[in-house]
Amino acid sequence: MAKQKFGLGRGLDALISGASDVMTAQQAAQAVNSPLQMVPIESILPNPRQPRRIFLENDPRLQELSDSIKEHGLLQPIVVLRMDETEEEAKKKSQSAASGWLDDVAPTATSSVSIVKYQIIAGERRWRASRLAGLKEVPVIIKDVNPQEMFELALIENIQRADLNPIEEALAYQTLVQEFGLTQEQVSKQVGKDRSTITNSIRLLQLAPRVRDALVNQSHVFTEGHARALLSIAREEDQVHAMEQIIAQRLNVRQAEELAARIKTAENVEAAIEQIGKAPQREEELDELESNFRSALMVKVDLKRNAKGKGTLVLHFNNQDELEALYNRLVKE
Repeated sequence: MAKQKFGLGRGLDALISGASDVMTAQQAAQAVNSPLQMVPIESILPNPRQPRRIFLENDPRLQELSDSIKEHGLLQPIVVLRMDETEEEAKKKSQSAASGWLDDVAPTATSSVSIVKYQIIAGERRWRASRLAGLKEVPVIIKDVNPQEMFELALIENIQRADLNPIEEALAYQTLVQEFGLTQEQVSKQVGKDRSTITNSIRLLQLAPRVRDALVNQSHVFTEGHARALLSIAREEDQVHAMEQIIAQRLNVRQAEELAARIKTAENVEAAIEQIGKAPQREEELDELESNFRSALMVKVDLKRNAKGKGTLVLHFNNQDELEALYNRLVKE
């Protein structure tokens, strides 16, 4: 079967045709020609490769969605992948999921009783809000996708809803490149963004860890634009220092770029000084010859010579009188 292509511009339409419009769960099921099922909410597991890494249980937006679900029910179904696992595995995953993030759980052979479980492809935020609202069952649509398609669909939904911070988005693109073997050009086509956007996003992962943390946790004063400005700074400690100055002084992006340029220039000066320190020492004989020329001619003299003996002798004068005196000594005499 040919691999289905998904585009960011369609958002959840890549999963459910017309999902960008308000529709009931039954209408969504009809849109994908898949039966809608009501399943126990505890039988649903979060996706361990969910691009979004941070879910806050006290997030006011999550609470708003939960309140809406309490009043109107879950109108848009959760898209899931059916899984079969043992009761012991399910118990471990359920306990891990309840902590807010699903860790990898090694298979166990302690129980062979198979039960039906579902892993979220799209709709983890709706699932969390439904749990918060106290729902026992939720509507789901089951789709059969491979791991790469599952990851792409989760990424598309999160980007469409602006649920990812810049670092989460960069890590997701990097996963598609490194683990699934896509080129940046292929990633750009899959998510519907320019290749330069993908490249610039992945470059954020080159920032110092403390700078990446600030981009995630202090985004109100340290934005993606600020972070990009610091990419030109080579040393991590200088990146961190610049980040601290940007936050402390509430610099805008243009000011951050100017700060980064000044730090970069300082780095270049230090590199030049380091190279000067490694330069070969000037010969003592050359210094003595230059001094003798200066004494005899009564003008400033610069004498340079390479290893093969080739060089230059430069005589300096400040006015017409010094030039005439120099001429008399060298030519007339």
